[in-house]
Amino acid sequence: MTPRPLARPASRGRPSHTLARRGRLRWLFAVLFSVLLGVSSAAEEIASEAAALLDEARAAVIEAYGRDDPRTPDHPGWREGLELGRQALAIDPHPDIHRFLGRTYAIVGWSVRALTHFDALLAEGGSLEDPEGTALAEVSSSDLYGATAANIGFARYGVGDLDGALVYYGRWLDAVPGSVSALRWLGRIHLERLDPEAALPFWERVVELEPDDEAAAFYLEEARRGAAVGAEASAAYRSGLTAYQAGDLPAALASFEVAVAAAPGFVDASVWAGRTALEVQRPDLAVRHWERVVAARPDDGGATYFLRVAQDQAAYGVAAGSRFHAGIEAYERGDRDGAGAAFAAAVAANGDFVEAWVWLARVHQELGRYDDAVEAWERVLVLDPRDERARYFLNVTRQQRGVTAAAGAVFADGIAAFEANDLATAGMRFTEAVRIDPDALQAWVWLGRVAFSLQRWEAAAVAYRRAAELAPDDDDIAFFAEEAERLANPEPEVLEEEAPEEEVPEEEVPEEEVPEEEVQEEESASGDPGEPEGVGDEPAAPAEVPDLRSTEPGEDLR
Repeated sequence: MTPRPLARPASRGRPSHTLARRGRLRWLFAVLFSVLLGVSSAAEEIASEAAALLDEARAAVIEAYGRDDPRTPDHPGWREGLELGRQALAIDPHPDIHRFLGRTYAIVGWSVRALTHFDALLAEGGSLEDPEGTALAEVSSSDLYGATAANIGFARYGVGDLDGALVYYGRWLDAVPGSVSALRWLGRIHLERLDPEAALPFWERVVELEPDDEAAAFYLEEARRGAAVGAEASAAYRSGLTAYQAGDLPAALASFEVAVAAAPGFVDASVWAGRTALEVQRPDLAVRHWERVVAARPDDGGATYFLRVAQDQAAYGVAAGSRFHAGIEAYERGDRDGAGAAFAAAVAANGDFVEAWVWLARVHQELGRYDDAVEAWERVLVLDPRDERARYFLNVTRQQRGVTAAAGAVFADGIAAFEANDLATAGMRFTEAVRIDPDALQAWVWLGRVAFSLQRWEAAAVAYRRAAELAPDDDDIAFFAEEAERLANPEPEVLEEEAPEEEVPEEEVPEEEVPEEEVQEEESASGDPGEPEGVGDEPAAPAEVPDLRSTEPGEDLR
């Protein structure tokens, strides 16, 4: 049986809808749950007939709420309560009646009518603040108003009506100024409308209320960027980031290019355009973007690095440029073998890549691969004959060929110190080299050279003597060895030629006879004169290293 507008359903067994006939129990329910439905202390000011209808309406919906009836406006319990509320409103448009209707429509999901009555409540000077002692905060009038406005606003947003959505979210914020959700939606929609300046204050307020919210911080930065570079550039930039995160690099690059074109001073867009251009192997395009970034941020080491990568790829090819910089990264990690392999791959991809040859030579030299290093340095000089750095290191490397890898570094340091006129340091380095590698011919030669420069003749003699032992057929070394010996042991000078003294004949002393047994013992003690020297002796001691420590580091005695 369909209920009449002002009557309870027949199944309830009540013949009339008047309060007197419903009985005292239902009236008590209305009093007990009046707070939930928004009764204020001003209820007695409502016209008596309207007040009676309002109490009847409250009782109906409270009963439906208590039974957990389906919350729809056409369910009998809720429908009767709404009808009674409308009748009360027709008699007296009191704020409390608007509050009741607004809350009830919100509970049953009729958002448009709920918002109409909430707005009327506010227009009549009422407030969404429920009376003191209101229970169930999750169904407060403020929450219901916000949910209602959000429902309508989202419906407008869903059909693309951004302006309409702004109206409803704005009404929500006006009614509940501290609503973070309303602030978020307003900020978001303004960004989507390409109006970052309008979005900015909303996101600033969200971050102020929730400083740890990373998403809000992101959108605040978006709004600030948009306000600085313009809506078109900001939107294109955001589209580029979305495409990049989705893995669509060509689309991302196109969007970043649009952003840069719309705002040439938009450095972040240039950063992403340069980065993406490198990833899609378009180094020429990447160079243009990274040049713009470096010009705007000259102290940005990362931008300078990527500009160099792009330039090398543009000049020598993507493969050669990529492998070269992979080698640099490996070298900086201390992986010399990995670096050498990467540099070798770079020059294999492009044999004219001078800097890759330089680094390959350097790594070979540091690893003690002197023959390979010589070959690489020679290639550098073929490509750039004016490279004095390569010429110097080629000379050093050629001399390092006779030195073990362990001694090669200090040997090279010694040559560098000698070239810098720091003979004391050079002497110490060459001394260290021969201690590490006693058979390092060139280290002994250089040590002798330093000693000669310092006029330490005995030290020079020791060094060249050892060098002559290692290279007995080298006439130059033999010459300097003899010269050092001569200077270390000069012949005494004869000042005047004196007359020979008269010889005085010596008195002959008869030779004492020695018993044959004693002679044999002496010969046995002194060894067999015919036995080769050194046979049966202890092993020879390590080569003597001359001491040049009397010279202070930096002293120039050349």
